[in-house]
Amino acid sequence: MTLNLTPTSAPGVRRLGPVSWCHDGHESLSVTAGADVPWFDDTMIRGALVRGALACQSIAFLGRVLNRELWTLGYVARLEPDLSDHSRLLVRIASGR
Repeated sequence: MTLNLTPTSAPGVRRLGPVSWCHDGHESLSVTAGADVPWFDDTMIRGALVRGALACQSIAFLGRVLNRELWTLGYVARLEPDLSDHSRLLVRIASGR
């Protein structure tokens, strides 16, 4: 038996779990947090993402809406397409201040 030593994500990055967002041909937001985001803020970050996802139905405005929700917590989000699964958008959370 061989071990797979290929990392599934960058070092210091952790998954926060998907957020449902079924608009513009997408089914979910796949969320990861950078090493500068403490784990104890995960619940607040997830709540902000859910509120933002519920408030926005267009990908053209999604990044702005999510960042407005996250900014009050001191974080920013970067959206990018998931090249392996086109039904998902990748959301990367980082410290904004």
